Amino acid sequence: MGSTPGADGPVTQALTRIPVEERLPAPVASGPALSGEGTVSTADYPGKVVVINVWGAWCAPCRLEAPDLAEASRKRADTAAFVGINVRESSPQTAQAFLRTFDIDYPHIYDPSAAQLVRFAGTLPPNGIPTTLFIDRQGRIAARVVGVVSLTTLLGLIDETYEGK
Repeated sequence: MGSTPGADGPVTQALTRIPVEERLPAPVASGPALSGEGTVSTADYPGKVVVINVWGAWCAPCRLEAPDLAEASRKRADTAAFVGINVRESSPQTAQAFLRTFDIDYPHIYDPSAAQLVRFAGTLPPNGIPTTLFIDRQGRIAARVVGVVSLTTLLGLIDETYEGK
């Protein structure tokens, strides 16, 4: 467990790494694109580490981690695909404004009812927003961060997961 300073004091982070021999297949998250165009699915990125970030524009810790997620998605575009799952949002426009503010350009599933979280029961805590999952190149859950994730943690876990660790 680590701590990241936030605007309102420390933000707790819980990191769980899953040993390769204990990894289970990740459920596929799929749903309408927040952009309003088509569908986004975590199954669309074979051969890459898939980083799933569950967030909401209403979530203060999500604002803290947003710049690091945007930067990591650009720095590791060759080895990782990022997919956001926007939950419990009052309107897609609010979430789209959040993405513009933080210059986030990877795809997002618009999931106002948080139905996608049910697919990850036992992996994603229903109230653990933000949460970031790392899916290995074989489609298995490799790591999870509940709470604000930093650039250093993102890059490190992507690299470890891509290398098969």
